Amino acid sequence: MRTETFDIKKACEAQGKFVNERDYPYFAPMDGRCYKCGHNIYAKIQHGDYFTGYSVETASSLLITGCPHCNISYCE
Repeated sequence: MRTETFDIKKACEAQGKFVNERDYPYFAPMDGRCYKCGHNIYAKIQHGDYFTGYSVETASSLLITGCPHCNISYCE
């Protein structure tokens, strides 16, 4: 089972490093706060029996293009 770490500061830094190393565009909000719903995309939020949010591990290995909480796209 994969352990995921939820730390807003570390996840913001991980996404910045990921996009800079690959020369990708930075779509995610710089502070992690979604432009639409106001939740931090790097915060773990429980919705009944499931969670949303980008972990440090995800932010360090995936180009983030939208909010995991409200599903808005940051690149359209």
